[in-house]
Amino acid sequence: MFLGTYEHSIDSKNRLSLPSRIVSKINEDVVVSKGFDGCLELRTLSAFEVYSEKLMQLSQNKKDSRIVIRQLLANAIDLSLDSAKRILIPNSLLAESNITKDVVIIGLGNKLEIWDKGTYQKFKQETDATYAEIAEKIDKEE
Repeated sequence: MFLGTYEHSIDSKNRLSLPSRIVSKINEDVVVSKGFDGCLELRTLSAFEVYSEKLMQLSQNKKDSRIVIRQLLANAIDLSLDSAKRILIPNSLLAESNITKDVVIIGLGNKLEIWDKGTYQKFKQETDATYAEIAEKIDKEE
């Protein structure tokens, strides 16, 4: 399970060193994909396979389903960690998330989100104020 918040940097060759607490939980290749709200998502290959199987169960006859499937799968890449426990993130995915150098990596259970630091700080500031209200609203829906 991935937990916590970590600040790191992308190097000049687009490599991201993963925190040691994260690396210790990864024993296979990973998939980095376009996320939501302006971030990238990182899952182990097996977790991404489960995720993509759920996507493929969406109706291919519905335009919205096709759009989501295309956006998520076309903007995904499987990667191996190098000997220094880094991943090489393609320019196209960095551009999707406006990541240039400083990033925030957050653990969300079965996945990680990789954010541009400034974008994440803005998102966090906006959502911190409504966190309790949203939690209460979600609880009432269940």
